[in-house]
Amino acid sequence: MALLFNAAAMAAFAWFDRARPVGSPSVLALQLAFSAEAFRRILVQWGAAGVEAYRRATLLAGSWFPIAYSLLFSSLIARLLTRSGLGSSRRWLPALALPFVAALLDSVENALHLVLLRSVLSASEGLRRPAQPSPALVAVASTAALIKWGLLAVSLLVILLLILRVAGRLLTRASS
Repeated sequence: MALLFNAAAMAAFAWFDRARPVGSPSVLALQLAFSAEAFRRILVQWGAAGVEAYRRATLLAGSWFPIAYSLLFSSLIARLLTRSGLGSSRRWLPALALPFVAALLDSVENALHLVLLRSVLSASEGLRRPAQPSPALVAVASTAALIKWGLLAVSLLVILLLILRVAGRLLTRASS
C-alpha cells in the first residue's frame, strides 16, 4: 500500500514538473534556497502557473507523501533487519526512526512553504514583483529540507547495506 501511495505522489510531482517553465529551477532548488532573495527569484522564474502547480502539489501530495515514504522505508528496514539476522539487536532501532524523522521535517518544510507562498503572493503585486519572503522562515524551511534529505540518504544507505548483508547470507547458505 505504501508503494502505491509513493507512486501516486510521484505522479503528482511529475504533473507539477510539467507546469514549471523549461529551464527554471527545480523544487530542490526552492527547498534549499536558504535566502529570501533566492526563494523569491525561483518563484518569479516559475511564474503564476508554476507556483500554483507547486502549491497544489504540496497541498495534495505533500500532506501524505511523507507518511507513505516513511512507512515504506521503515518497513523495508524492519524486514531487512529480520532477514539479515539483526532484527533482535537494539542498536538498529534508530535506523527505523530515520524515515519518520525525515517525514516530520518534510511536513514542517511543506507547511512553511505554504505559509511563505501565501504571504509572498498576498502582499505582492503579482509574481512580477512578489513581496520578499521572511528570511527566518526560508532559513528554517531550507534547514528542515537539508536535514530531511540527509536522513533519507542515510535511510537508503542502511537499506542498501542490509540488502548486501541479506544477499551475503543467502550466498553463504547456497554454497554450504
